[in-house]
Amino acid sequence: MRISFFCLIFLVFCSVAFCVEEIKVDNIVVTSGRAYVVGPKGIDVGTKYYIDRDYVVNTLPKELIGATFIMTANDDKNSIGEDFLKFSVNRPVKVWLARDSRGDEGKGGKIPDWLSKAKGWTRHEDMKIDVSDANMGFFILNSKEFEKGLIVLGGNADPPSAGHGSQYLVLLTPTEKLSVESKYKIISAWAKLKSDI
Repeated sequence: MRISFFCLIFLVFCSVAFCVEEIKVDNIVVTSGRAYVVGPKGIDVGTKYYIDRDYVVNTLPKELIGATFIMTANDDKNSIGEDFLKFSVNRPVKVWLARDSRGDEGKGGKIPDWLSKAKGWTRHEDMKIDVSDANMGFFILNSKEFEKGLIVLGGNADPPSAGHGSQYLVLLTPTEKLSVESKYKIISAWAKLKSDI
């Protein structure tokens, strides 16, 4: 009975401490030199998402409410370069790239090559982020999973990009994967718990 109780406590501890590790973003480097920052709290309705404009989110998918996000600069809408934006994360994440709907292929636009399916990105046709920028209307969403460490994103206007009128937005959600380091911590904690019983 005592062992079962400790097992239950251990499982709860693992779920909270390791499986839902908070996303931390560090070392943001932008080739334009503009000071991108992590949003002060998770993204939600009413959140301002650019550092140089006052547009806000009107609606967003429930899966993204509270997501960590990087406030970008709309003045970087014509950015180019394979390593335009670099940053580091402390755990595996899914990066959601929210891009101006005017650059959608359905509207005659084109996405940059680095954002293509061939480069591992998934387009979410059924998801969008509505915003107060009436000219854009909404962001379209693409996602890709990344491991812990350095993440590099290209420029918004990298070839063959066309049609966009605003810079992209970057959101981050945790993946379900545990890092090798976290798995090791769980095994070590379990071994210690067993020896203490």
